[in-house]
Amino acid sequence: HLGSSIISPDQGKGKHLGGRVACRAMAGMIPAGLGESRPDIEAVAQAEAALLNAAEEVYATDSSDDVLEVPSARVRRHRQRLAWVAFGASAALVGVVAVGRSCLRPRSPAAASVADSQVLAAVVPAACAAEGQDCHVSKCCLDGGRNGLQCWAKNDFYATCVSNETCKEGVHPGETHGTYDQYGKFHLDAWSCKKLGKRSLPGCSTYDKEEDCPEARCDWFHTGKCMAKCTQFGSKDACPQTHCVWDGAKCAVDPCSASGEDCSSTKCCSGSRGAAGQQCFQKGEYWATCMDYCDSNVTQKGWSCKKLGERTHFEAPCSWAGQSCSKTHCCSNEGFSCVVKDDTYTGCVKTNQHTTWVDQPVPLPAGWEGTRLGGWKSEYQVAAAAPGAPMAGTSFFCFMAILPKSNEEALMAVAKKNNAGIFACNASAVFHSWKSGSGAWDTGAATLINTAVFLKVMDWVKADGRYLQYDWSIKTDADCVFVPDRLRQHIWGLRVPPNQAI
Repeated sequence: HLGSSIISPDQGKGKHLGGRVACRAMAGMIPAGLGESRPDIEAVAQAEAALLNAAEEVYATDSSDDVLEVPSARVRRHRQRLAWVAFGASAALVGVVAVGRSCLRPRSPAAASVADSQVLAAVVPAACAAEGQDCHVSKCCLDGGRNGLQCWAKNDFYATCVSNETCKEGVHPGETHGTYDQYGKFHLDAWSCKKLGKRSLPGCSTYDKEEDCPEARCDWFHTGKCMAKCTQFGSKDACPQTHCVWDGAKCAVDPCSASGEDCSSTKCCSGSRGAAGQQCFQKGEYWATCMDYCDSNVTQKGWSCKKLGERTHFEAPCSWAGQSCSKTHCCSNEGFSCVVKDDTYTGCVKTNQHTTWVDQPVPLPAGWEGTRLGGWKSEYQVAAAAPGAPMAGTSFFCFMAILPKSNEEALMAVAKKNNAGIFACNASAVFHSWKSGSGAWDTGAATLINTAVFLKVMDWVKADGRYLQYDWSIKTDADCVFVPDRLRQHIWGLRVPPNQAI
């Protein structure tokens, strides 16, 4: 932490690094308003190297009496050596203001150690890099490749993990980065090819047999492959989606299967790994996989199409009424809020009686602590697919519900004759409804009370099953002038991402 004090032994004397070393390292990087120069990447890299060297120098000596003061603990170095690692370039930029202030107003080591102890924190050593990633800070690589990965240095500010057994010094083919000399001549960067750290172990995926899969760092996955242990990945970003899921607290083995994997043993489909909304269908005794739909007579001839387990639901971004919302901090039901009950439970509870005109507060249940973490959301914006990324298709299953012996029958017949409306979709269906009563909105306007009718129609749509074969399901009224091709154009222009509930 660039604004913290680091107290360490130096021939029996305390050395204060919080101000002096950081100020020296960050010289020339004080932002406009605090100094005369602005941050630049070269200065950031030099500062990072200086901080690393200072940290290594500090811990080069040892003393059984050395104590690092932390607000909640006294950590003795003869029991535990803390690895203080300098920030990367981006983090150095964030900390530059604090460093600038420390340089402008130096403090004594004793005063600084007391004040800075309020924000002192042990910096977690940089995680080892994956293949192709920068490893100049961590100086180590994750296990990978058939013979492991080696961290090869380009210069003091960049290195990468590759499977190469050797590295040739000089300019590598394809190099584009470089610098200009004082004469204006451009020179491409040359690689020093210095080895940083030891070569990592071979990747788990290189072991083909279960008996060869090393239990200490690998797991034999239910797909019949040796994979890296999920528990070794400490963050959501690091948790690999090949076979692991982040459960909110740790990286764990996914108990369900992704599309294309055998789900005979798991009998479930992974919503976290792209199989949301899918069902595990059996082909035969020894194979099953997750799909939207299975038709043994047409698309999957020779399959039993037996359903194994339940269809996986799409997860809503917010929690539902009565569910825990400790992770989402929002609720999907109108009038509900995410509220803390006690130290063990935070859930979605009704806090408002919502109408068009006004919200009436609803008292919390007795015994609830009452801290409100979030409200309700009825709509969610979905980010468009990136340029070049896959997009959802535009195939339509369209349906309508008509009242028998009404004008709706005649309107439906005209559309069918002209191959228009729902009949211009990829597939269509017509269902019969029944008469509904009338009621009034809280706005005073009259409306049909037809919720029960359309809930039943949706049950028929699900029973029909054809909607699963298409990208979109569309319900229209008989008197709706519906042009499917125009809707396709709109959807295509929105760049809708695939495999999401929209």
